[in-house]
Amino acid sequence: MVTDLLSLAVFAVRVIVWVIVAKRMLMAKAIPEKCKKCAMLSAAQAQELHGELGDRCWNPAVCYSRRSYARHRDRRNLIRSRKLSDSDDNLAVNTDEFASIFWAVLVVYRQSGTDTPIHAISAQVWQGQEKFAAIPPIHCAGMVASQVHTYVQKVLVLLESNYGIKKFASQERLDPWLCPLRPCPCHPN
Repeated sequence: MVTDLLSLAVFAVRVIVWVIVAKRMLMAKAIPEKCKKCAMLSAAQAQELHGELGDRCWNPAVCYSRRSYARHRDRRNLIRSRKLSDSDDNLAVNTDEFASIFWAVLVVYRQSGTDTPIHAISAQVWQGQEKFAAIPPIHCAGMVASQVHTYVQKVLVLLESNYGIKKFASQERLDPWLCPLRPCPCHPN
């Protein structure tokens, strides 16, 4: 009886290992979290952090393409899926009913990378495919994270009361050098 239980346990372990191996063969390998964070840095910053003076994981044969893939994979996958779904050209969608929908974009002026400080924030209101209104940017220098979140919540309350918008449709990151405010720390002249 003990040998029967032992052989049954060995069989169960073999089945579990086989299932795990089969799943790994079917699934694409995920990008390591460290590489995703590194992809948000400039190439010079990444080489400094992970090169000879850093943790020495920088490999020029791999890192350039992996960083590019990590930065652009969502957009490329979206384009690829749209191409697959657009293969039938006879389909037509009536977009008139969507022309009256209001939606908002949160524009964040900050350097690329994770955990970089926010330079300024603004918002845009769109109706259909036309820009309808804009909330001018404000500098966030001196604000702590909770104050920035409070400001964004106040903007959302304003958007909901005026346009019925409860949340931002998307967030757009722009480089601080594109900040239109003057005077500005990024533009000392």
